[in-house]
Amino acid sequence: MRRLARWVTDHPFLVLAAVGLVTLAFAAFLPRIGFQADYSKMLPEDDPIVAQYKRTRDLFGGQSLFLLAIVAEEGGTLFDLPSLQKLYALTAELEKLKEEGLVEEVLTPANVKVVEGTEAALVVRPILPGPPATVEEVELFRRKALAERTVRDNLVLADGRGALAILRLSPAVEVREDIQAQILARLEALAAQYAGPEEFHLSGNAAFLVYVNRYMRQDLAFLLPVVVGVVVLVLLVSFRHAWGVVLPLGVVGVGLVWTMGLVGLTGHKLTMISTFLPVVLVAVGSAYGIHVVNEYFQRVARGEAKKAAVQATIQEMFVPVLGAAVTTAAGFLTLLSSFLVPTREFGLFAAFGVMACFLLAMAMIPALLLVFPVPKVRPTKLQMQSAQVFARALARRPSLVLLGVLLVLIGLGAGIPRLRVESDVTRYFREDSPVVQGLRVVDERFGGSQELSIVLDTGRRDGLKDPEVLRFMDRLQRFLEAQPDVGATSSLVDLVKESYFTLRGDDPAFYAIPETSRAVAQVLLLYEMGGGEVTKGLATRDFRVGRIAARVRSVGLSGYDALLRAVEGFVAQEKPAAVKDWYVTGSPSLYIQLSKKLIASQLASLGTSFGAVGFIVAVLLLSLGAGLLALIPLLVAVAGNFGVMGYAGAYLDMATVMIASLTVGIGVDYAVHFLNRYRNARGLGLAHEEALAETFRTSGRAIVVNALTLALGFLVMLLSRFGALNTFGWLIALTMVTSMLGALWVLPAVLAWVPEGAYQPWPRLRGLWARVGLLGADPNPSPKKEGKDEAPRA
Repeated sequence: MRRLARWVTDHPFLVLAAVGLVTLAFAAFLPRIGFQADYSKMLPEDDPIVAQYKRTRDLFGGQSLFLLAIVAEEGGTLFDLPSLQKLYALTAELEKLKEEGLVEEVLTPANVKVVEGTEAALVVRPILPGPPATVEEVELFRRKALAERTVRDNLVLADGRGALAILRLSPAVEVREDIQAQILARLEALAAQYAGPEEFHLSGNAAFLVYVNRYMRQDLAFLLPVVVGVVVLVLLVSFRHAWGVVLPLGVVGVGLVWTMGLVGLTGHKLTMISTFLPVVLVAVGSAYGIHVVNEYFQRVARGEAKKAAVQATIQEMFVPVLGAAVTTAAGFLTLLSSFLVPTREFGLFAAFGVMACFLLAMAMIPALLLVFPVPKVRPTKLQMQSAQVFARALARRPSLVLLGVLLVLIGLGAGIPRLRVESDVTRYFREDSPVVQGLRVVDERFGGSQELSIVLDTGRRDGLKDPEVLRFMDRLQRFLEAQPDVGATSSLVDLVKESYFTLRGDDPAFYAIPETSRAVAQVLLLYEMGGGEVTKGLATRDFRVGRIAARVRSVGLSGYDALLRAVEGFVAQEKPAAVKDWYVTGSPSLYIQLSKKLIASQLASLGTSFGAVGFIVAVLLLSLGAGLLALIPLLVAVAGNFGVMGYAGAYLDMATVMIASLTVGIGVDYAVHFLNRYRNARGLGLAHEEALAETFRTSGRAIVVNALTLALGFLVMLLSRFGALNTFGWLIALTMVTSMLGALWVLPAVLAWVPEGAYQPWPRLRGLWARVGLLGADPNPSPKKEGKDEAPRA
């Protein structure tokens, strides 16, 4: 380490040139960075739920929808001539999207086909041949629309207060988020063009994905400058010197270019989780520069020469900063155990960014310090006095501190059972988001904005023409519609019943399934001859596999889970032998699959992070006891985090599930720096209280600055457009503060009761590390005690 320190101080310009070249290389890949919002890609490709979702898309077409709700003005109705003409004009504009190949299907009250005819023939055509021109035609439209069971309260409300346009994407467009963004932009333009006095609201799972993509870009462009401004302010107040701001920020700036360049180089895309990677790196990466600059300032304040101070800073800071960086990277890498693909990607790139910032802090900052003049800094009396006050209080009353912490943890622990898991992406937006407002309208007026598909496989050609199968599907539809969170349903059954009803002269007694498979086949043939398309989204061409589509309200994970359990129970009792296989798919089932693995993922990554961090600290500090002591503040912070989440009603979701692991990885930095400085002071012969005062005076300041920088940096996420990231921001900011308090308050109290030998380096390895310069700038292999430890008083 001494050789490394000497080399850096002897060749500062070479170091800076190398950093510049690497930065330029990574910067060349920044334009390749893209964004990914498709929640189906959050699960692994081989996940069975994802496989079912893709199979349904292959069999029945796209499963992604844009919903455009038209709401009449207060006290008004859409069943008037101007409003209905506007609906027809809007439908014509929407059908242009289909003509351009942007959507697979457009369905509105103006173009929906209904069944008419006689006992001998059927005619399948729109309600009116064209836009209404008279009041009489408006009344005819109203009567015919409300007479159709598949139209009334599905595409148009019975009271005329609203109508719904449904746009279904093709499988090819479902995987093209750029095309989906174009469609949403066209829909927004049409809504603005036709609005007044009617209101227009956009919803649907496709709209949600586009809004996620849009908000990710906006958050990245807005939050990154804000967090940089916050960090600048904290550093300026803390160091009161320009170098205390420029150097740590220089580290994160260059480290950010390296990390985001790697994202572009590897062809990965930013997701809702990884989009705040730059914000995290600005907050976390600045820590290493803060500790290096703080140590250097301490030394030049004591009058050390510039080159000597830089060399000593590298030697003194290398082990604790390396420990902090490696443990933080390990915390991020434990996210690789997550089943969520975006979480794994975030963990990998964040770990790379952390190690890049470490390397830059230990090489680029010393090189810059040698190039520029020595800053004029000196410690304040307040800093020295406060260190002594805290040391005295913690050294003499450790039991009171620990008792107080224990009582607080018991209180917070009572909130842990209140934790709830949530993976519904619709709940990640803020309530004032336009897409959430649209969701509320569609849920309340049209029965749901999410689509659930129940796929039934008969295992044989024309199996769906079996009356027994159709009656089972009919019963299942009625069961679904009886559920409080389900709106309209549709399947091949509706087409068969409506056609049979028409052929029988609109006799209500024949709104049913024909008695034989042959009769069913004749009804379907007449429907096709009348201009209808039987299998469109409802059945495969060979009539082997069918689909029931149900619109479901956005009721969150518990509501979706209860609905699917109810469906499973019904099918288990009612399914005929002719139905060989079945499954449920769609957005709600994907949300449930995400949630089922969130808890397991959390426990796995949390356990791994504790084990990895404890092991790394023990190796770097050459002491198993030091590794275990470093975990104490983290246990306090993690337990407190879960308790606060329970009391605050915060969900355990794709964002907050990472908090505990990140707390372990990031929060351990404070304990590592504290322990390293404290045991060095003890090794030089200082008693417990004196060692605490020295640690507070030196590393304590950097720890506080570091924690405040992180906390305020993460609080910037309160400005995000995602409600989930708002929650993530304030929760992780809170854990940064509690981790700091654990290191500066709980750990000193525990150390009062721990023998010095428990955390000092192993004697056999101490000499080796001293020879390579890893025990600090002023190692003392065999220190002599200058006084006895002061015994703690309860």
